[in-house]
Amino acid sequence: MFKVGIIGSDNSHAQAFAKLCNIPDPITGEYNFPDVRITAIYGHDPEQTKKVAEEGKIENIFEKPEDFFGKVDAVMVVFRHGNLHAKYALPFVKAGIPTWIDKPFTIDVAEAKMLIEEADKNKTLLTGGSTCKYNYDILMLQNSINSSAIGNLVSGYLNFPGDVKSEYGGIFFYGGHMSEMIMTIFGYDIKSVEATVKNDYVVAVANYDKFRVAMNFTKGAGQHFCILHGDKKSVVRELDISIIYKLGFAKFVEMLRTGKRPLPLEKLLAPTIFLNALNKSIETGREVFLSEIE
Repeated sequence: MFKVGIIGSDNSHAQAFAKLCNIPDPITGEYNFPDVRITAIYGHDPEQTKKVAEEGKIENIFEKPEDFFGKVDAVMVVFRHGNLHAKYALPFVKAGIPTWIDKPFTIDVAEAKMLIEEADKNKTLLTGGSTCKYNYDILMLQNSINSSAIGNLVSGYLNFPGDVKSEYGGIFFYGGHMSEMIMTIFGYDIKSVEATVKNDYVVAVANYDKFRVAMNFTKGAGQHFCILHGDKKSVVRELDISIIYKLGFAKFVEMLRTGKRPLPLEKLLAPTIFLNALNKSIETGREVFLSEIE
């Protein structure tokens, strides 16, 4: 049995992961992951932490992250603010304990690089980011491009929530989802990004070598769409994100079971670089090349 500890109780993801893991499926009566339990949690707000623990059937509430050592086999760092992720994840990564870091992986590029270096140095199983990238619709769109079903891609479009005024890091908070979805669908080789802001709504364009992808950060929109335009046909697909927590947690469990990272570490770093370029474009109003970001 893998015992997992959650660090950060302010995020809805903490409750979602705990319920997925610790509460049997209401239809089948079976556990989604029979060999995994979330057994401990730490959070800044005692009342919120207690609520998540009770609703998610988490046995232990720890007063400090250090209490996790020797009592869990893996940790998930899920604070809402990305600036907290490196600080709380680093001791576990250094100790070689399997670690999930939620989106955004980090806000600071140097912190992301440092975590990756430590994971390599200590052979730590490390993964995380947005669970949206494992969405079935996202993977089907990726396949439409990779299989040449639409011919050669000439342009694309995606909308998803984003908030430049979020108290959890502005565009970095929800922007983590958008960045990882477009990279999964269209590729990680984005060259530059251009963003404009109107009434706090962001419209941006990711520039690749041979095509461009428009990104519309639609706060509060209940529907999300992706459009692929190829030189043979176009594809319009609505994104169903109802089971992304389960799909993402399954990848974490797969890592624990197999001892293999589900993503190359550079794919954890890439969205942080992209988000910094996007944020710089929002602030300056100019095209920002990802090569500018260090």
